Amino acid sequence: MRRLMGHLAQFSSLSKQGELLCTQGVAYLLQNPDARKRFGDHISKAVGRTVNSNLTWRAEVRQKDGARPDLEGCTADGKLVVKIEAKLGAAFGEGQLSSYLGDLQESSESGLLLVLVPLHRAAEMTASVSIAFALTGNGPWQLGDTSDFSVAVIYWEEVLVALGAVRSEPFRGDLAQFEAMYRVLKGYDIEPLRSVSELLAWREREEVFVNLVDRVTRRLAQQSRVLPMGHEKDPNDYQRRYVCRPLGAEQPCFSVGVRDPFAGHKTPIWLRFHRVTPKFSVIRERLVASGFSQRLIESGGHIWIQLDVPLNADGERLVDSLVKQAERVIEVAYQPL
Repeated sequence: MRRLMGHLAQFSSLSKQGELLCTQGVAYLLQNPDARKRFGDHISKAVGRTVNSNLTWRAEVRQKDGARPDLEGCTADGKLVVKIEAKLGAAFGEGQLSSYLGDLQESSESGLLLVLVPLHRAAEMTASVSIAFALTGNGPWQLGDTSDFSVAVIYWEEVLVALGAVRSEPFRGDLAQFEAMYRVLKGYDIEPLRSVSELLAWREREEVFVNLVDRVTRRLAQQSRVLPMGHEKDPNDYQRRYVCRPLGAEQPCFSVGVRDPFAGHKTPIWLRFHRVTPKFSVIRERLVASGFSQRLIESGGHIWIQLDVPLNADGERLVDSLVKQAERVIEVAYQPL
């Protein structure tokens, strides 16, 4: 039997096709009957309804409308029971979840639509699912008073714990490989920076810093909609994401991004208030009058504040530090009017 990584090698680049690789990896692991039972039992517990623990799991099956959910679970007689959309860092496509639910409702009298995400995206993705179907609360959700269809958000980390209860070989070796791949693809396995010289050579690991910006801004967005990453090339190369928060009746936005440090500075990660954002003058005045005054740089009419990247910190600690620094700025800038 082929080992997991050999099986996944046919599915293109690890870095560019992370969600596809994880989807195919789970489908491969669920060929093991004990893993199928553990997975089914975990789903049943997570959503509060009994799910057949011996489903046949298929990846990337095309629907009538051309859409392809990541995983489908069917009974032995071919009845569709579960659809799963698995995410790492991407957002949902327009109408994606509605398409999957519609196909499930057309194919079955009852069923379950699951969204499988990393734990660090729990609040964000729960909010996105509830908005997509006009639901309230944190789920699981039953669709209507008499419906036999449900929607729920579940988590990669908890699924991996459930599968870890399977003790047989070679499954345990495959699962270990999958877990290592998952940690890399979701961005938590970041090698710590050991020195200032490594920090100054950030462009040699540019994708790592862009990944940090992605994770920091998702945390800062809280339960609001996550905007796409953007790339400004003039006058400076700046890859950033905007986050908008209410201030009075308006919603000023700030960005966190990666760029070459300003003269005399070492960090490539900067928080910026653009000069045309609402309430810019109010925010500027507050920051100038605060303890941040010595850290502000005004360039291009914008306000820039450095976010220091700690040395010898792993991915989780890096993100936590950057989020805390940004939140201190936000606390000053977004004081109620």
